[in-house]
Amino acid sequence: MNPSIIAQTDRYLVINKPAGMATEPPSSQLTLRDWLIEQKHINPSEWGSQDRFGIVHRLDTDTSGVVIWAKTPAAQAELREQWQGRAVKKTYIALVAGQTEPEGMIELALERDNRNDRQKVALLPGPRSRPAITHYKTLTYTAVGEWAVSLLELHPVTGRTHQIRVHCKAIGHPLVADSLYGEKQSDQIAASLGLSRQFLHAASLELSETEYFAAPLPTDLEEVLARLGIDRPLYTPRKTG
Repeated sequence: MNPSIIAQTDRYLVINKPAGMATEPPSSQLTLRDWLIEQKHINPSEWGSQDRFGIVHRLDTDTSGVVIWAKTPAAQAELREQWQGRAVKKTYIALVAGQTEPEGMIELALERDNRNDRQKVALLPGPRSRPAITHYKTLTYTAVGEWAVSLLELHPVTGRTHQIRVHCKAIGHPLVADSLYGEKQSDQIAASLGLSRQFLHAASLELSETEYFAAPLPTDLEEVLARLGIDRPLYTPRKTG
């Protein structure tokens, strides 16, 4: 599946990134950055190598959904400042193992676990740890055989690498089919649902009242909800315009 352009302005592109595609190199497969160059949306000669050709933020390879990409260095600087200033409102949809609380806030600092090439919760925050905050609410929950699963709407305030995945694991509810942070139960649920990638989708981004962009759940995740008997829209992105 190829990416698609949701919208664009003179400052940025809004893209619906499919699962299985890395945002940028290194990758052995075509990345989103490669695709943007291939489709003439990016001219590498207009960028310095340190600018990374306009990238503002990333989604994990197996996470689908909304990505914003700057068209100019000035726009890139401005958008990065918005991200760092926590001004961007981000909404994700995830399926996790277990029955979660109706809503909650996860405030746990993260740091790089170089030995295992992943992120981890910093139980004793130090110079290498970075604060991370995620709000969530439970949209619904149901059973998969002997296990429970919950469909969550999540709003990360910060934007740390793997933040949602690590935070969900830390509260005992790993994402279903998460190959890096999953556990035996979430792996068994994934197998029973025929899901081969983490159930995590970047549903929408809001830069301002007039700059709101959304991407629908992709077919593979819709099919999982259908198998679970979740056949009505529980999360509906607000209309633009």
